Amino acid sequence: MTRFQRTAAAEPLGSARLVARFLLLCVGVWLHSADTLVTATIAPSIVLEIGGVERINWMITLYEVGAIIAGAATGMLCGRLGVKRLLIGATLLYGAGCLMAALAAGIAMVVGGRFIQGLGGGMLLSLCYLAIHAWFAPASWNRLFSVVALIWGAGSLLGPLIGGVFANHYTWRSAFWFFAVQAGLLVWMAALWLPADAPQKNAAGGWPFMPLIVLSAATLIIAEAGVLTQAGVSIIGCLSGAGLLYVAARLDRRSRVKLLPSQLLDLSHPVGAGLMMVFALSTATTGFWAYGPLILKTVFGINPLISGYILAAEALAWSLATMAVSNAAPSAEILLIRGGASIVAVGAAGFAIAVPSGSLAGMVVCACLQGFGFGLCWPSIVHRTVRFCDAEEQSLGSASPSTIQRIGYALGTAAAGVLANLSGLGEGMSVAAAKAAGFWVFAGFIPILLAALFCAWRFTREFTRPSAESASGAAAGEEFVHPPRSK
Repeated sequence: MTRFQRTAAAEPLGSARLVARFLLLCVGVWLHSADTLVTATIAPSIVLEIGGVERINWMITLYEVGAIIAGAATGMLCGRLGVKRLLIGATLLYGAGCLMAALAAGIAMVVGGRFIQGLGGGMLLSLCYLAIHAWFAPASWNRLFSVVALIWGAGSLLGPLIGGVFANHYTWRSAFWFFAVQAGLLVWMAALWLPADAPQKNAAGGWPFMPLIVLSAATLIIAEAGVLTQAGVSIIGCLSGAGLLYVAARLDRRSRVKLLPSQLLDLSHPVGAGLMMVFALSTATTGFWAYGPLILKTVFGINPLISGYILAAEALAWSLATMAVSNAAPSAEILLIRGGASIVAVGAAGFAIAVPSGSLAGMVVCACLQGFGFGLCWPSIVHRTVRFCDAEEQSLGSASPSTIQRIGYALGTAAAGVLANLSGLGEGMSVAAAKAAGFWVFAGFIPILLAALFCAWRFTREFTRPSAESASGAAAGEEFVHPPRSK
């Protein structure tokens, strides 16, 4: 037990000291969740001013890669630096990324800033969970994680709208300045309110260095393949990236400090099938997030703020569905997972019809189906994954669906870039190219959606685990249920 746990145990949850600390953690979660989607609605303005439409997906891909890398390193850094130092450092890193993007003269500087933002933001999110464990009594954890989930949902709901407002009434650069100012305020408050914790001299933990390096390389290779206009070379790049993904998974299984449970590649095991289902669904649902606002503005002249409302509707549907099933009986788990995955698949595939036709009502329905489906099945996914993990990997299993989801988002936006640029969008923002991309960016993922449904059924088939592991796993899984993009 750390010094902060002993202090927290002696104080009531509502004490001014603990409330101030928790508010700071929530501000960090807000910055990360809102900024995850803010570029979705300012992307058209960015490429109109500084060009780089062929790399528009990199703004999301590199943000997610940065968050994955930073999230994996947070535990180790927290032990060596302490919560206060790490929170201030992560916030400064996030703010530096905002400033870099705000001052960008070209698309390369914007995507570089987004990568740095992802590093800082991913660290802030992971640090929130670690700090709650360190500072608060175990009896209060579930309530605090519920509040964190609410903050995450609010950030995901408002992020696209904030981007749309700045794109319409100010400039896209103002959106980055807006978040940079908030980061500065968080640093100031953390310096005043947080205790000066000493780092642990013999801090345990490590960093899955090689798996993360190979994973990042795979994502960047696929993203770069999207820039290439030659179909053959682009396909080779995609296949090479997919091969490196497999290598990263194999390296992770052999790593002393793992990023994911050992059964990741074993589709005959529920954990492997479930994580592959999450990966496939996440990969296949990035099309509108990455390219929807740009396509709608180019083809139909639709204001990016409208796209922001559509993305916000998806986040709201996710949150409402999660609340609706919060008290669902364990016997409903199989139905919720299979039904939720099926609803997500219908919504994601439906965009291939709604976007090319310019049907706003259809897009809202598809977005709500995606969000509602994820919300229905996400708590059950986490609980079932933890329940069937090996006993020594159950804490790892509780965070693995969110980790896999981020990897899926990063790869999905990279793959969406391949589909968009092969449709002609990489050669310039013409109406014909945008309309073709409006179909293929969504239809191209239908095979992935079918694979996700296959994995959903394998994930929920009958499988027996020792009852002691099941009981402990169910308890552990409740700690990390939050709506991404949400996620």
